[in-house]
Formats: sequence, structure tokens, C-alpha cells
Amino acid sequence: MPIHPSTYLVAHEVWYAYPRRGRGSVVPAVSGVSLSVARGSFTGLLGPNGCGKTTLLKLMAGVLRPASGMVALDGRPLADMPRRIAARHVAVVPQDTHPAFDYTALEIVLMGRHPHLRPTQLEGPPDLAIAQQSLEATGTVHLAHRPFTSLSGGERQRVVIASALAQQPDVLLLVEPTA
Repeated sequence: MPIHPSTYLVAHEVWYAYPRRGRGSVVPAVSGVSLSVARGSFTGLLGPNGCGKTTLLKLMAGVLRPASGMVALDGRPLADMPRRIAARHVAVVPQDTHPAFDYTALEIVLMGRHPHLRPTQLEGPPDLAIAQQSLEATGTVHLAHRPFTSLSGGERQRVVIASALAQQPDVLLLVEPTA
């Protein structure tokens, strides 16, 4: 498939289905979708609830692997990239975030730095500086030491966006960006 030089993220004839519980069958979610996103562009996916928008974004981020077809980042198939490398280039802001523990807002933002760290490495001063900049960019510095679960829905979403910004991705995918 020829890829235009300005195209950065591409899905080509992507198919994905979820297994149906207890029945051994599948529920199609994305069927033969092709999409190209150019560098520096803003692209929106519009459609009714349940039509596969979130599934497509997960495929485009490499969180899910297509049953068939291909997703490529800068001409390289995402399936060929280690997950940590893909996460350095593509960040996802989910619709809802439910951490397993009661982290502070700053700890949530620092999680965005994990793709840039070795498996046993802890965040250092440069990571803290990037997290601080990300909190500043989202107007959430004053929330840094508050428990994430104590924040309002809007504050939580801004902290999650700060975490995605701290990841320093080339592509930022937002699920329900107006929520």
C-alpha cells in the first residue's frame, strides 16, 4: 500500500471482532476500515454509539491488534513495534479512567513517562519537570498532590490529558474529546 509522505498514522482494511461470551462466536466491531491521518492534522471520528469508534482508536494506538488489515505508524506496521515503543509515539486519552489504587494527580501524570523508562527505572528530575509542564499545560498544577479519586470528573479528565502529554507522543487519540 503506497503511503503519502505527509501521512503519519494509517489503518488499511482493518477488521476486528470481540468474542461473544459463552457462545463461541464473535461480534464484529470494525469491518474493513481504512483511514489516513496526516502529520499536524486534526481528525475526528463521528458516528452513533456502538459503531466501533473506540475500538478503531484502540487499533490505531496498538492497544488491540486487528484480526486482518494493518495499522502503520510513520510507514512501519504497529504489529512490528514493541508496545513500549508504540506508546512513545501514540497516547490515548480514554473516556473514563479508574486507577486500581488511590494515586495522586501527579502520580497519574508520571505514569505517562513509563514508555520512556527502563522496566525497573524510576522517574527522575527530567520526568518530574515534564510532568510539571504537562500539569501547567492543562491548568492542573494545583491538583498535583490531591488523590485522583477526590477530583471532579472534569479535573480527572484534565489530569489524564496531562498524563498523555507527559508521554510526549507524536499522536494524541482522544475518546469522547468533548466529555
